[in-house]
Amino acid sequence: MFQTLVRRYQSRIFTASFRILSNAEEAEEVVQDTFLRVHQNISKFRKDASFSSWVFKIAHNQCMDILRNRQRKRGFRLLSFDPQSNKPEPTEDGMEAYTIVSQLTDPGADPSQSLELNEQGTMVIEALKRLTDTQRTVVVLHDIEGFQYQEIAEIVGTSIGTVRSRLHYGRVKLKELLEPYFSHHNLSAVSR
Repeated sequence: MFQTLVRRYQSRIFTASFRILSNAEEAEEVVQDTFLRVHQNISKFRKDASFSSWVFKIAHNQCMDILRNRQRKRGFRLLSFDPQSNKPEPTEDGMEAYTIVSQLTDPGADPSQSLELNEQGTMVIEALKRLTDTQRTVVVLHDIEGFQYQEIAEIVGTSIGTVRSRLHYGRVKLKELLEPYFSHHNLSAVSR
């Protein structure tokens, strides 16, 4: 049974952790520590909560610990960017929200555009680095990982209103940071 849980969540936890930490070894450490803690604390899981949210909350806490330790040691933060997910997602109010990834990629793009997409990805990475840890985490969980507001609130341990606020201000800051690049390159992706 526990192996089933590991197989089900291992890849997603690694991907989310890697996007937050930008370090494969640390992300793998988060995966291992998360499943160790899940195994040790499975009896404490409240059945009224989503199991995936509980598991991701444990992983999120591990990532935040690593970021805090890293910040104390080096004084800067990193984040990765994976252009694999490129479809719009429905929001809780029925509208379509275009993720950061979908705004920067076009599944019909020809190979000659890959260099430009790589440059755009690099610009997004740099912009994401300039968000606060809390804004970056919410943006990654919602716009890249596809979690809903309620799930994010459970993962980061805050209210849905705070999640919405952090997401809003994170997106505003990203738009502010990316607008000069996209307007210079005549791209309208930021204004979606």
